[in-house]
Amino acid sequence: MARRILIGLVLLLGCGVVATNAAEDGVVKTQHKANLLADETSPYLLQHQFNPVEWHPWGSEALEEARRRGCLIFLSVGYSTCYWCHVMERESFEDEGVAAVMNERFVCIKVDREERSDVDDIYMRAVQIYQQGRGGWPMSVWLTPPGARGPDDPGLEPVYAGTYFPKAQGRGRVSFPEICANIDDAWKAQPQAVLTQAAQATASIREQLGRATEAVRVGESAVGQAIALLVRIYDRQNGGFGSAPKFPQPVYLEFLMAVEESIDDAPTRGVVRDAIRKTLDAMAKGGMYDQVGGGFHRYSTDEKWIVPHFEKMLYDNGQLASLYAKASQTDYGTDLDRRIAREVCDYVLKEMRDGSGAFWSAQDAEVNAREGQNYLWTRGQFDEVLGEDDAAFAALVFGVNKGTNFRDPHHPEDGKFNVLVLTADDGEMSEKFKMEARAYRERLENVRERLYASRALRDQPITDDKVIAGWNGLMMRGFAETAVALGEATYLNAARGGADALWTQMRADDGGLLRTMREGHAKTDAVLEDYALVVSGLLAIERAARAMGEDSGGSLERAIELIDIAEERFGDPTKSGVLYDTEAGRSDLIVRAVSAYDGAVPCGMSVMAMSFVELHELTGKRAWLERAVDTIGAMGGTVKESPVGSAVATRALYYVLGVDGNAMTRLPVSDGAEPMESPVQIMSDTERVSIGDAGTTLKVRLVIDEGWHVTAAEPGAEGLIGLDVRMAGGDGVRLSIEYPEGEELRIEGIDGAVRVYEGTVELEITLERDGAAWSGRPMIVVRYQACTDRACYEPMVVSLDVAIDPG
Repeated sequence: MARRILIGLVLLLGCGVVATNAAEDGVVKTQHKANLLADETSPYLLQHQFNPVEWHPWGSEALEEARRRGCLIFLSVGYSTCYWCHVMERESFEDEGVAAVMNERFVCIKVDREERSDVDDIYMRAVQIYQQGRGGWPMSVWLTPPGARGPDDPGLEPVYAGTYFPKAQGRGRVSFPEICANIDDAWKAQPQAVLTQAAQATASIREQLGRATEAVRVGESAVGQAIALLVRIYDRQNGGFGSAPKFPQPVYLEFLMAVEESIDDAPTRGVVRDAIRKTLDAMAKGGMYDQVGGGFHRYSTDEKWIVPHFEKMLYDNGQLASLYAKASQTDYGTDLDRRIAREVCDYVLKEMRDGSGAFWSAQDAEVNAREGQNYLWTRGQFDEVLGEDDAAFAALVFGVNKGTNFRDPHHPEDGKFNVLVLTADDGEMSEKFKMEARAYRERLENVRERLYASRALRDQPITDDKVIAGWNGLMMRGFAETAVALGEATYLNAARGGADALWTQMRADDGGLLRTMREGHAKTDAVLEDYALVVSGLLAIERAARAMGEDSGGSLERAIELIDIAEERFGDPTKSGVLYDTEAGRSDLIVRAVSAYDGAVPCGMSVMAMSFVELHELTGKRAWLERAVDTIGAMGGTVKESPVGSAVATRALYYVLGVDGNAMTRLPVSDGAEPMESPVQIMSDTERVSIGDAGTTLKVRLVIDEGWHVTAAEPGAEGLIGLDVRMAGGDGVRLSIEYPEGEELRIEGIDGAVRVYEGTVELEITLERDGAAWSGRPMIVVRYQACTDRACYEPMVVSLDVAIDPG
């Protein structure tokens, strides 16, 4: 029997349908005058300037309006290349009836998450609290107004939060107009209850984001734990880490590339090398890489790297250019690495460079409301563009001869298409066509150029031509490291051009960085992430210039100047090494966050630690190494708890210990805080199994603390992380398991029931030989996410303490 969690007061007053003047299957739109977003520079905000919603930008004017009216704030956060942001705009924000509900009940604020990453980070935690660990964009958050508890109350506490809400009610899911009405009605009928809930959520956010601990000593064991975990979650069949959706995870690969040579255990080192090589090849050959125009899409929707989510982000391409450039210089580097590094940089120069010399932020996933339309092909289109012979050649190279691999799930009526992938290495394909390697490559490049020219005649995805300081730092590093790998000054010049643009056009009068620029207009004070990534890019330029005998343009001096400003603005005089994400005294932020985990963009404090290590190498001054020790120590609790989650800091730790094995010993062993204990205990009925010809079984028990649950293997809702048991660490054994169905749990904002496990869960695992040669150290790995009714822990991965013998 399903049970329902009433998160918040949204349901207290029922879910009566709110009338709008929109047809159920249509959107009522009229020409509307521009709202207050018309004066903004963000392409995302400008997309919404003619919505009938009376949008405000984030700022004092909007907050004072909410104080004056005494009404809740509706905060919508997204970005210009977000597919579901476009969908929610078309369905709801362009609809006159829905807009009338919003305008009447709330002060409505639009935020570009790329401009205000600080606002985005805080309220994404609110979404995860209210949605059982799920998150994403568009972000929809209802906030208390300033003055709700009295004149000194800054407000901005989250009453309720979610992501995309449909305009129309259906399949048990509350519609966006309904949820707006229910939240507002609850606010008017029971404001104290709403304030109490908002305060509880705010306290949780502050606990998660605002803790700046004392320094903690970490050592070599953290590096070993990170290696072991990445080996466990490495997908040996397809490359990458974990299951679908597959993200590029450059910080994981860069960490493994850094430590690989020092791994003494031969089997582990072999697995690490294999993880690096297979993942680099799989990403480069798959559909996540634009095989025609170059550059990487955001991620792969499948575990085989075939069908991507099609948006292209500067931060991905900057990091991946660096990664392939570095890989090309190792003893396992390949021509493919060099080609990919070059092509990524050429793509950015061709399609993403601003007139100032800086680089734009992103390209959209959709064209004409269709996901990836610009990047899809049919065999008939090949014939039309290339002619019969070259079309047959291209069909074989790009896998089109094997049949289609893409159908838009939102528009299946459009038919089937191909995302292009490389089916084999150049050497194998040149042999197949009985061609010399150079002739094969020349023919393929000619085909790619003609396909690109034809594709350029199609409607193109929107480019977000906003310059973001931190992301430019990542791209500057990508150009600089590619310049070294290829020995080509063109790319170093591009890196220096980006640095000059930031230095001359994206600084305030006091010398501090500004975060964004569009059409020459720079605005918004930069956050720690921006300073850290720009410093990193400048140091990469310095290293490249020294390696190539070129002028660095004062990059070292610029980097040190920015570090000094950053430590003054974001440091904590009472806690050595701590760097907050934002400056102190921000009344429009409910917490001053301290980030320690790497995401798609690496954590600012981690990157700063790596820069201190690089400065020690560049200058020979011990003081920089000591600053790295302090910063790593300030993150020590996080590094101990999750050395992979803070992979850049763990890499910095590895380098520090390589310089001085005793460097970290001046820090205290512990900050006195209790380590986070998992509410889930996982036990096996045996310590060793021998598989043999007939295979073997073992039983595993999960004991889940009262008040907690674990998401079932088949959760029944998108975006949730289900229980997953798999083999890792070796080859030669196959695992099979039948998961329990789980108990139904209904959570407001999630379509349908979610299945979870509570109490004690019994699993029976069967292990069999799979015909492959036995290698490595096969182990059973369990991934799970533990949640209460209010919040979720980060997903955890543990290995069972069970030795597995081949028999």
